Amino acid sequence: MNSLLKGALLGGAIGGALAARTAKSAPVSAKVDPAPAVAKGVIQGALAGTAVGFLLDRRARKKAAALAEDLATEGRDLAGRARPALESAYDSLNEGVHEVGDVVATTVVPSVVAAATWAADAVGDVIEAGRPQVREAISHGRAGLSDAVDAARPAVTSAVGTARSRAASIAA
Repeated sequence: MNSLLKGALLGGAIGGALAARTAKSAPVSAKVDPAPAVAKGVIQGALAGTAVGFLLDRRARKKAAALAEDLATEGRDLAGRARPALESAYDSLNEGVHEVGDVVATTVVPSVVAAATWAADAVGDVIEAGRPQVREAISHGRAGLSDAVDAARPAVTSAVGTARSRAASIAA
């Protein structure tokens, strides 16, 4: 379609230019308006350009179709030649993945399970070893808190008594 439009525009321009030149070179004695001749030249040139554009467009489409067919055939041939190599690579990778899975299942997983079991036992031993110290710290904390309350009791009692007497004197 693009070739049709280009051909029509180019043919119309050339046909109009040729008709204008012919009309200009005509004898001056014949006072004829050149516009109809130029318009006729533009139309004839556009028709001729459209025909040439149509032929060029058709030719390009045929070449494109032939090229596409050649490329498709070449692609099929390449795919056919590559298939055995790709299948071999797939089989090799598949075997390798299975081997790695077997190694992980037989060596790595048992080692990780053993390490996790050892770590859990060690944490349990640490907790058991620390329980007496935690109990002792709690009992010392309670005793210290009781001593602090006993030491502060006289000062608090005195302050409460002073506050009561001031409140009573203010209220009276």
